[in-house]
Amino acid sequence: MSENIPCLLCGKQLDRRIDRNRKPYFICDPCGMQIFIRRRHGIDRLNELIRVLRGRDLPFREHAKMLYEIQATLTEINGLKSEMKKLDGVFNFFSNDRDKKRALTSLRNRIDHLLSHLQDIAKGRV
Repeated sequence: MSENIPCLLCGKQLDRRIDRNRKPYFICDPCGMQIFIRRRHGIDRLNELIRVLRGRDLPFREHAKMLYEIQATLTEINGLKSEMKKLDGVFNFFSNDRDKKRALTSLRNRIDHLLSHLQDIAKGRV
């Protein structure tokens, strides 16, 4: 059975690694965070944490799944807003361009849909 803990920043499962001195450490590649446990008391507490997390594995996975979904939705919203700003910059010369208006309307509609989805997640409907 793997021995892992969630990243404190993103929730990704981090596998326990062992250094050359036989001390545990964890690395989250996406966040760039490194966790080193050097003292006996910390290693004992880590072992207890891993034991407790194993017992709560399913609820944690559900929570992590929800967190990932929220992060992905927020990332998509930010990307759509960025695209809207680009459209404003690119089409300034053609301020009455129908295609620009249609594209902006489509992007706004997608953002509205994603915000509704976030509300559903918050209310536990997803």
